[in-house]
Amino acid sequence: MTPKSTHTRVAVIGAGVMGRYHAAVYTALPSASLVAVVDPDGAARDYAASQYGCDVFESVDAMLAATHVEAASVAAPTSLHHAVSTRLLEAGVHILVEKPVATDVAQARELAALSRLRGRVMQVGHITRFYRAVQLLKREVTRPYLIEARRLTPNTRIKDVGVILDLMIHDIDIVLGLVSSPVAEVSVAGHALNGSVHEDVAAAQITFTDGCIARFLASRVAPDAERSLVVAEANQTFRLDFAREPHTEIAIYRPQPSAGDGNHVHVDRHVVFEDNPLRKELEHFLARIRQAESPIGTLEDDLRSLTLATDLMARLRASGRHATFPAVET
Repeated sequence: MTPKSTHTRVAVIGAGVMGRYHAAVYTALPSASLVAVVDPDGAARDYAASQYGCDVFESVDAMLAATHVEAASVAAPTSLHHAVSTRLLEAGVHILVEKPVATDVAQARELAALSRLRGRVMQVGHITRFYRAVQLLKREVTRPYLIEARRLTPNTRIKDVGVILDLMIHDIDIVLGLVSSPVAEVSVAGHALNGSVHEDVAAAQITFTDGCIARFLASRVAPDAERSLVVAEANQTFRLDFAREPHTEIAIYRPQPSAGDGNHVHVDRHVVFEDNPLRKELEHFLARIRQAESPIGTLEDDLRSLTLATDLMARLRASGRHATFPAVET
């Protein structure tokens, strides 16, 4: 009798920047065997074939007809996530879908229901859940009263969704992991620049029923990259700088009573080495398939984050505060 393979046969759908990251990690994991990459672009397929030594296909259907796949990373454009993920789940394939799982909540709920019906893992690629600094926050923070998140980049690579689904959803997911109270009030404003049909800059403020205020700023037209998070509680404040990859710098401020007038503030500074969060994420995905790990974040957590993000988008469109600026002439 042939022993059961310990290698999960995996595919990557989409050979763009993120897809290549996934493929490179899978080739290095002892628990995975990268057997296929799918992309409609011939040059991308040629690159994948030469780089990873796996079969390449123009479509998911062609791949499923030609080879046996147990799991797949969906790194296609967001607008294709629902259709691609549906086809894979119906074929009995476990999936890790890059965030956001879909462009609207109804589609995301359909995929969650289908994954349960088929008994297959569906994990959403919220990579920040695997940052050691974020995990530290979840252990140490109990009741924040103010959170400020800034995620800025000059990179406009993503074109099919706006900056809320592209960037801000990372911080939305972190904040919702720290604040369990329902949302009470929401305000949002944004700009579409250089002829874009989607917002390139967005600012939002969320007030929760426990009084916590969360402020978000996201931009993909910034002159410099910035990824920072401030979480304030009554007795301590955390300031995180994620932009020092592969490290996160953490400063923890705590008031210290003094014998004289006023108070002093004691600052603890730490540097956390973020040891390849994508590898941790994919290892976790494969372990869940083997039923060796419980989820870090549930599908309901994923839906909560997407629900808030899409609510912000809807409010932005309805408010008239989605100003569109003309393209810059060169």
